[in-house]
Amino acid sequence: MEKKKLTLTSLNKEEYPDKEVECVVVKDMKAYVQYLLENGAKVRYAQKTAYVSARVGVIGEEVDTRPRVERDGQVYVIGETKGNVKVEGSMIVKNPDGEEYIVKPDEFARKYRATSEKGVYKPTNGPIKYVEIDQDIAFTAPWGEMYGAKGAVLNISSLDDVYAIQNEAFSKTYTDVERVKD
Repeated sequence: MEKKKLTLTSLNKEEYPDKEVECVVVKDMKAYVQYLLENGAKVRYAQKTAYVSARVGVIGEEVDTRPRVERDGQVYVIGETKGNVKVEGSMIVKNPDGEEYIVKPDEFARKYRATSEKGVYKPTNGPIKYVEIDQDIAFTAPWGEMYGAKGAVLNISSLDDVYAIQNEAFSKTYTDVERVKD
């Protein structure tokens, strides 16, 4: 089993230092999900319920898309992930945990609705199907390398589009719901 070291970057270096973690490299996500299920991971469902703030991005704008991870009572960011706005009308979305990401206009229109408060949007997607992971992992998501911290969840709604939602973001943006029809 291949392993790799990653650095979790402190959001407050005066109070706590960066932390190095070792993670398992997952090369076949479908096989890994099957392994989790065969070894007691429970499939659960959650609805994104937290409102987000969003603004229109500018072509070429660089966005810090590092996900937040809670570890030992401290919050860290992972890696050096940055994205650039490439499509006119793309939205820069900010979750309650502070994580930002870029959403293309058509996808944003499917996933969010404006509220009466300027720049605040309500999620409209249906529930996701997920499993919690019990170890640190690194894998290739549809958009590139991704890290899943122990305690994060893997969105397995589509096994062709599995991605991690870190514990900090998941706890602040999703609510568990009863089983839904697959």
